[in-house]
Amino acid sequence: MGFLIAIFLGAIFGCFIALAWNQAVGPALGESAWIGTVIIAPIVEEIAKALCMLVVAYLIVRMFPNRRYGAAVGAATGLGFGVFESIIYLFSLRGVDALIRFLVTPIMHPVWSAFVGIGVFVYVSKRPTSRSFFEAIFGLPLMFLLLGMINHALWNGVAALLPRAGGIWLTPHLTTVLDIIITFPIFAVILRDFLGGHFNFQHFLEPLPELSPSYPMIAPPPPPTQTTPLCPTCGQPLVYIPEYNRWYCKKEKKYI
Repeated sequence: MGFLIAIFLGAIFGCFIALAWNQAVGPALGESAWIGTVIIAPIVEEIAKALCMLVVAYLIVRMFPNRRYGAAVGAATGLGFGVFESIIYLFSLRGVDALIRFLVTPIMHPVWSAFVGIGVFVYVSKRPTSRSFFEAIFGLPLMFLLLGMINHALWNGVAALLPRAGGIWLTPHLTTVLDIIITFPIFAVILRDFLGGHFNFQHFLEPLPELSPSYPMIAPPPPPTQTTPLCPTCGQPLVYIPEYNRWYCKKEKKYI
């Protein structure tokens, strides 16, 4: 249910922001549209997706038990956002451009938003012990949000700015290829390291050492204390003699 809500909310924001860009923001920027693509879009879109994840976190309290769940909810939000954003863009894209847009959607928004989702997990973990929203979001949550924005901005920057240099960069879809073979692998490796050093999709949502307050960690029972046996005759502590593998009472001067 949490993943479905994340996809649904991401889809709503994806449609709304794409429509706003096509109908208002893009035409208003004109020749400076790259500013919106490279700077404004990563900030606005990743914050919007973070808000979707926070809604999931407050609706389903136990949805973020560890950082992998955070990344998964983030990816689900990004997938819903990206798919429905691409559907809106289909009105201005045709043929191969439209096909490529849909092919790269699974490696665009889901990866960017997975970083944001880890940040939301950290926020959910800090919130019960923080005095305010701003104290809980400061630090790692903002760092992961910034990572998602940087990944988003670099991808858009390669696609929007390199063709302005002319020459070979005007080759159709060359910048998309560069994003796929350079930008995506770099941030995928960074994400992999934050998730434990490997992408183990078979056991991706298995429990991890760190848990949110919704899943309090129960400390293991302490080991049993080792007590020295007492002499059954005089009650004094016995001494273990390794050579004979027996206990000896010094007071009674005999083995027990």
